[in-house]
Amino acid sequence: MFLSRFFNKSKPTGIQANSIQYKENKAIVDVRGQTCPGYLLAINKAVEAIQPETEIDLLISYPPCGDDVKAWCKEREIKFLSLDKEAEEKRWVIRIKK
Repeated sequence: MFLSRFFNKSKPTGIQANSIQYKENKAIVDVRGQTCPGYLLAINKAVEAIQPETEIDLLISYPPCGDDVKAWCKEREIKFLSLDKEAEEKRWVIRIKK
């Protein structure tokens, strides 16, 4: 019983974004710390739940993500707006056009 406090902690199930926040007319999807293919699956799942024409900031920490996100956007007819490095993180901004 004593050890159960250490071993029965609930863990998130499935691949998902660390967080999704909304500020003004923008959604912020945080997938920092995830690598391929996890970050792309998490981005896809998060973006499906966001309204069309919403601008989205994707916060990532895995450098090869840029080319993957560009290809993913093209395949889904989502406009890739920019790739900017801010401080210690990389940030992608995409606008959904469904």
